[in-house]
Amino acid sequence: MEVKFDLGVGAIRSYKRLSYTPWHAIAEFVDNATQNYLSNRAEIDEALVADDETFYVSIVYERDHVLRVADNALGMRRDDLERALQVGVPPDDVSGRSEFGMGLKTAACWIGDEWTVRTKRLGDPMELEVKIDVEAVAAGHTELKVTERAKDPPLHYTVIEIRKHHHRWVGRTLGKIRDYLRSMYRVDIRGGDLELLWQNDRLDWEESDDRFVKAANGEPYKKAFDFDVGGKTVRGWVGVLDRGSRATAGFSMLRRGRVIKGWPDSWRPAPIFGYQEGGSNTLVNQRVTGEIHLDEFTVSHQKDDIQWMGNEEEVVEKQLLEVARDYIALAQTRRKNSDDERGPSNLEVKTAIEEFQAELESGSIIDTLELDDVPPPEIVAETFQPLIRDIEATDAAFSATLPTVRVSGYLAMSASANDPYVAVESPSDDHVLVSINVSHPHWRQITGAEGVLNYFRDCTYDALAEWKARRAHQLEPHTVKLFKDKFLRVGLSLETHLPEHEEVEEGALGEEPEV
Repeated sequence: MEVKFDLGVGAIRSYKRLSYTPWHAIAEFVDNATQNYLSNRAEIDEALVADDETFYVSIVYERDHVLRVADNALGMRRDDLERALQVGVPPDDVSGRSEFGMGLKTAACWIGDEWTVRTKRLGDPMELEVKIDVEAVAAGHTELKVTERAKDPPLHYTVIEIRKHHHRWVGRTLGKIRDYLRSMYRVDIRGGDLELLWQNDRLDWEESDDRFVKAANGEPYKKAFDFDVGGKTVRGWVGVLDRGSRATAGFSMLRRGRVIKGWPDSWRPAPIFGYQEGGSNTLVNQRVTGEIHLDEFTVSHQKDDIQWMGNEEEVVEKQLLEVARDYIALAQTRRKNSDDERGPSNLEVKTAIEEFQAELESGSIIDTLELDDVPPPEIVAETFQPLIRDIEATDAAFSATLPTVRVSGYLAMSASANDPYVAVESPSDDHVLVSINVSHPHWRQITGAEGVLNYFRDCTYDALAEWKARRAHQLEPHTVKLFKDKFLRVGLSLETHLPEHEEVEEGALGEEPEV
């Protein structure tokens, strides 16, 4: 007895449920175009020079949900087009970016139900066009008409248009598509091999060794590496950023000249960056960066991750840790009083001292000390009521549940400039509410995210220190300051906490300190 194995054309409907992202779906078309160019470079470059052009891929997403991807590579003949429309038929050469014989079909179907391929090969006299209706094909109408049009033989291009989209891309998604695409094709862009356009704007990839820490002789802390894993070559480089940033740190995985996983969602191997998801908040996580090329490894169907075989991932991570060990040590000690860019310069300290000296000697400070009496408790309670009422009317801006207390922070939007800078309330022994007055005159003097962060720290740690102190059996005047001092050290502890790398085990690197 035999059973026939038949996928059936109806399976094409399921492609819209694949786990693509917009940028990885679009990348399938860019991969095909760039591989067409790379495979026929000598022939196409001659034509491009004659036309005073460079190789480009242009991606345009229109408001009426039309995605258009156009390139001026060599183009396709009829047999090339037929192969491109056959599911699972790989190209003759699978050593490049086009290897599965699936990308064009799966990505186009994921984006929309109607798509058109129009192509003209260099030297051929005819343009070819084919239209695909996914629902019609799924119903069994698999004979696709190819329309031919006479064109000048020197022309060469491929244009793919997709309509009846399953997803609507707006706002932030469009910006993410731009960022991911320029990161994914950074090698082609920085090598001058590709002009990549998104919404008619040319995408650039700028990088400089000036971003790395410099040694005493002026050389950047950036080094190449090359090692072998199971007969497969792994190469790349690792560096230490001079200005720490989680957004730019981490490794980018590349395969055959194209980023598989990288900025703005970099790869952070746990032995280097920590075992919590996304890496722990350490200086290593803010400063260690690099690229790792895995040309001989297997890639996922959507080309968004490496498909590790056996223990390949663990071996690669271990080897990479060894390569980067001295750079990890440098990143851990990079935050020094003399060179940390977030610390104040001597000039800034001098300026602040002069301004604060004048503030201390001002009439307002003198009046506050000499004229203001300590108000009775009922007046104090009434003064803080406007900020407390804001807690009842708004959602928490930030919150955290700690082992012994839950803290909730609110921004008092309706308070006035005359109300206190912060109000603290404890509805229960294990819950602290912090209401921060964003109309207070001091708030207007804050500049930048760092200033806001420090102000949130001051207000919240004041509240936690008071809560902690109230639980003491005997309250000394310095108790609140002692607790706040410990809280103020948490930020630096989070960045600098990373054990020595004598032996690397799970949880040994990048774990958060207990607070």
